[in-house]
Amino acid sequence: MPPPNSQGGPLSGHPLDRPLDRRRFLTGTAGLIGLGVLGACSKSGAGTAPSASAPPSIGAESGSLSILEWGGYEAVGTKAQKYPVLFGKDYTQKFGHSGITYSYIVNDDQALQKATSSGPFDIMHPCHENLPDYVSRGLVQPWETSLIPSFKDLNPYLVKAGQLNGKQYMIPWDWGYGSLLYRTDKIDTADATGWELAWNPKYSGKISLWNGASTNFEIAALKLGYPNMDNLDSTQLEGAKQALIQQKPLNKLYWGSEYSQEQPNFQSGTTWITYAWQDSLVAMTNAGLKCAFLDPSQGRLSWLCGFMLGAKTANYYHAHDYVESYINHASCVNMTNYFYYGTSNATVTPDLVKDKTLAASLDLANPQAITSGTNHLQAWSPNRSALELAWQEVVSS
Repeated sequence: MPPPNSQGGPLSGHPLDRPLDRRRFLTGTAGLIGLGVLGACSKSGAGTAPSASAPPSIGAESGSLSILEWGGYEAVGTKAQKYPVLFGKDYTQKFGHSGITYSYIVNDDQALQKATSSGPFDIMHPCHENLPDYVSRGLVQPWETSLIPSFKDLNPYLVKAGQLNGKQYMIPWDWGYGSLLYRTDKIDTADATGWELAWNPKYSGKISLWNGASTNFEIAALKLGYPNMDNLDSTQLEGAKQALIQQKPLNKLYWGSEYSQEQPNFQSGTTWITYAWQDSLVAMTNAGLKCAFLDPSQGRLSWLCGFMLGAKTANYYHAHDYVESYINHASCVNMTNYFYYGTSNATVTPDLVKDKTLAASLDLANPQAITSGTNHLQAWSPNRSALELAWQEVVSS
């Protein structure tokens, strides 16, 4: 997901697009959202075996990295860098920044489409629910984790989530939550109990869901009580499609950009209910709005994103060094303190968090926070092609 705008989004001069545009959210709002940052757990020694055909030495590589990324996660020193963060600092100090170029994504569906039709990319930063698609399409190859020193510090639970057939195709890095952000001064408390809020005709024209096919079908599945939101049979898929078609007339728009659509529309009062990531709660609270991040009776969505290695990369060793510069201790502490996101590095402990309200809210003893309780970690959909077709029918209805 894209990083949060820690200064309140474009309204404060930082135009970005998401994840998840996937965020600084707990400052002064710890009581509004119960959210734990994944962290402390035993160190993992998991790795992947070297490939049978060894790549050329790092000295033989050009070092020109093409990276598929969410806006806002650019490395230190690059012309594209938007925030004063530490991500990539060790890499750019060692190799310079002129050889790094970024192509941007704004949702998970577009990420897979661009990875398939554009590129090839040396590194991609998608979310884990589409991992099987990247592998089956031959877009990625396993990482050689022995080349990434900080890999041993990563949460084993998240590390395993990045594996397929025992191979480490994804190096986990960032995670968070998705739900409905709503105006507490506009929405009746009795109506704010679950995902059905987005279907309430009382708020017609004041609702805005995200332009994300899989996410909207997950929301519909939860609302309808389906037991497996990412593995819908044909009857359930039809039911979810009909539910989204029924919701569409109430929807002001399917937003595509967090910072040029979702947050500005919410702040202006154009919308009162919007699908959002947790950073929007802070941005809108800091803007003076009375709002809350819904804790649906059916559970929130959760997501996990990380780095994948391009199958055709000619910069094998540079790519490993680049990812190390993002997942290392300093970068992950910086991520938590600047964006207030969960990271995969287990060495990020409460004493390292500057905001003590945040530190008190961290669930560091629970390495499986994103799947605990009623949280639903977004997962791979085996009937993805049917889902995408059904979404087009929703959009065109």
